[in-house]
Amino acid sequence: MSDHQHYKGGHEIDAPPTRELFNIVWGLGAITLLSILTCVQLFNTQRDELQKERYSQTSWRLAEYQTGQDKLRFESGEYELNDDGKVVMVKYVPLARATEKVLQEPKLLKAAPPPPGFVHPDDMAGGGQAAAPAAAAVKAPAPTEAPPAGAEGATAGPAPVDGDAKPAEAAPAESGAGH
Repeated sequence: MSDHQHYKGGHEIDAPPTRELFNIVWGLGAITLLSILTCVQLFNTQRDELQKERYSQTSWRLAEYQTGQDKLRFESGEYELNDDGKVVMVKYVPLARATEKVLQEPKLLKAAPPPPGFVHPDDMAGGGQAAAPAAAAVKAPAPTEAPPAGAEGATAGPAPVDGDAKPAEAAPAESGAGH
């Protein structure tokens, strides 16, 4: 007949399948978690492949920069600099080529002659003034007559010479001032 039981109070319904319900919920949760992990792993794999593909190719900006730097490093020429609107052309020679030229011809290190009218600061400062243009002679003013002895600012006579100097007389102190 049936598996259900009867109690004193009447007919009871069967017990709910809670054990099976928890097993189903846990099983579906595990499947969902595994599918999420799989999607994340697929996303990471795709990202890694895209980065590998992009990084295997050189950037066109970097390639252009390297080409320009190789030109400066291995070739001679002129380089244009823009200094606040003023264009300045700079000549350049690679270091290895410049070294070879100087070793073959040491006179290349000799300085160029100075421009006309140039006076080196060392010639002017260190007593070698002969190289500097002569300065105009400065004339002393003509002596004037000495003011009379009693005039304001006048001296009594010429300054003493050879140890004949006398100490200045002290001015008399004013008595009763300020008391």
